[in-house]
Amino acid sequence: MPKDMMNLPVIGRAASVRPETVNLEARTVEVVWTTGAVVQRARWEGWDDRIEYDEELLVTPEAMRLERLNAGGPFLDSHRSWGLESVLGAVVPGSVRVADGKGYATIQLTGAADAADRVARILDGTVRNVSVGYLVHSYEITRKQGEREHWRAVDWEPMEISAVAIPADPGAQTRAAGATPEPLFPCAVIRRVAEIAAPAAAKEALMPNPNPAADDQNAARNNAEQLQERAAPGGQAPGAPEATPPAAGQEAEAIAQRAVAVERERVSTIGDLCRRHGLEGEFMSGLIARGVSVAAAREQILDHIAERDPLQGRAHEPARPRDDGSASAGYRAAVENALQHRAQPGVALTDAGRDFRGMTLMEIARQALERSGVSTRGMSKMEVAAAALGQRSVGYHTSGDFPTVLANLGNRTLRDAYDATPRTFIAWARRASLSDFRPTTRVQISNAPKLEKVLEGAEFQYGTFGEASTQYALATYGKVISFSRQMLINDDLGAFTRVAASFGARASQLEADLVYAILLNNGVMSDGTALFHANHGNLGTAAAIDEGSLTAAYTAYAKQTDIDGTAIDVSPEFILVPPGQRALEARKLLTATTPSTTSQVNTYAGRLSVVEERRLLPPTGAAPWFLAASNSMLDTVEYAYLDGNEGVFTETRNGFEVDGVEVKARLDFAASAIDHRGLYKNAGV
Repeated sequence: MPKDMMNLPVIGRAASVRPETVNLEARTVEVVWTTGAVVQRARWEGWDDRIEYDEELLVTPEAMRLERLNAGGPFLDSHRSWGLESVLGAVVPGSVRVADGKGYATIQLTGAADAADRVARILDGTVRNVSVGYLVHSYEITRKQGEREHWRAVDWEPMEISAVAIPADPGAQTRAAGATPEPLFPCAVIRRVAEIAAPAAAKEALMPNPNPAADDQNAARNNAEQLQERAAPGGQAPGAPEATPPAAGQEAEAIAQRAVAVERERVSTIGDLCRRHGLEGEFMSGLIARGVSVAAAREQILDHIAERDPLQGRAHEPARPRDDGSASAGYRAAVENALQHRAQPGVALTDAGRDFRGMTLMEIARQALERSGVSTRGMSKMEVAAAALGQRSVGYHTSGDFPTVLANLGNRTLRDAYDATPRTFIAWARRASLSDFRPTTRVQISNAPKLEKVLEGAEFQYGTFGEASTQYALATYGKVISFSRQMLINDDLGAFTRVAASFGARASQLEADLVYAILLNNGVMSDGTALFHANHGNLGTAAAIDEGSLTAAYTAYAKQTDIDGTAIDVSPEFILVPPGQRALEARKLLTATTPSTTSQVNTYAGRLSVVEERRLLPPTGAAPWFLAASNSMLDTVEYAYLDGNEGVFTETRNGFEVDGVEVKARLDFAASAIDHRGLYKNAGV
């Protein structure tokens, strides 16, 4: 698709305050700062006409640059960004979230005297309108005959949120005050050229034609006509000259050339995919003639292969393959052992695996084919590799021993690396299994009600339970790695096993990243208050780890109450520290010693288990430390896998895009803070 650059200012959109979220004591309020709805806008591009278009914001984490806003973006008075007196507050760091196609954020309003009147109007509900200012870094533009252009922001960045008297006109842009010009920022504009050409010409361009030069000329003329119509709807813009401006003609010619190049690439790619899998003839011609995109063609090719071969060359292998006692299973186990010993010399060779010691991958592949009844006499290395990997290009399509051996080796290497990578959160967080990907509600139920004395002959009284809840859902993470014919011929087993081991380690690291992000990001709990907050009684005064700060922490635990307000018995069991000074302080204070005086006694010796975690070390500033209760005593953080898919899970198939074996590593995982009462934070000094 053609890509151009243009300069745009900060753009504004209406947003809304959620009045039910106003917290007068904390001076906070939640806003819905985007819904991504389609709005009509106007632009001026040098013609006399006012050109209108529809703008849509893609509201997904992938399309939105949320770092600036989520780090404490400003909350302004009417988009005034040129003076500190216009700052009414800031976005609470870590409170920005995207859910159900909407963007939410919590605003912390300032307590400054010069802003008191405006802040009071927001808190009492008099000012309910807000507006978000944002930059668009990339638009995808489509246009259909007789309709306005559709500008879809696929890469955009919220810059600030403002309290306003009247929400911004969707057709206007945020403007600076006075005569000061607005700063402009580069924006990539990607036009879908396939929709610029006339429908009839597009269909003809998709059909095989003995005279492609004539097709190119027709496409160029159609694109030029469409460009002129877009520039001057109805034939001519008011005040425009009779002839098409030279610049428009040049742009039309460029668009025509790009359209022809895109179409040629589509036809060539679809042809290559079909020929690779023996699908020439009517099927291939139909895909090309119907104008099917390359992405859609891939799906239809896969479906067609499935109709002809229900197995599609797929061989599902569990993470820990089992030996079923058959001759093939024994052979595969022996080859796997020899290859694993070659990649990891620490793995002991079995008696059966010793038979394959020193053999190259090509020698093993040729033997595997001969075992399955395929004669390799007269076959080149490339043909042997393709046949061993089950490729159709040489007439073989099997799920034989060799692809299974490679798949099992990749699975085993990946899983071993996953298990070997440290995950310190396992010590203090609680593990769970979820049966599906729907949001799961975790209900916190209070302790049983207090027992009361029952007089003789009197009735027993009914008690009640208080409860609160937290919701979270599983997400899927994954990558695909492949072993190609070239790697087989080059005997490059090490590259395959190193990548598999790296993916296994990355999966384990991802779990730890997600769990410790809960402590570091300090997100908002179901009660509308941050996880670590004075209102929760679990945020200490910044201090090093010493007798005084630990005493204050234990006191805070002792003051915790249940959901119904009754006191509870809970104390910390783990101290979570980053490497460096905090870890040194913790180990010194918790280590039993033989003191010579009472002042040298380590009063907390042996009372806490130290969990040292690198992710808690900040890039700058003081290093924080945390306490966590035993998860058997009280809910803290819960992490979960999909039921039956605990840890990293692998699937394999004969390659479709790659001539070889593909191994897909998948992790279904989620983590969430369930209850604040078992956790405590000190920001450190």
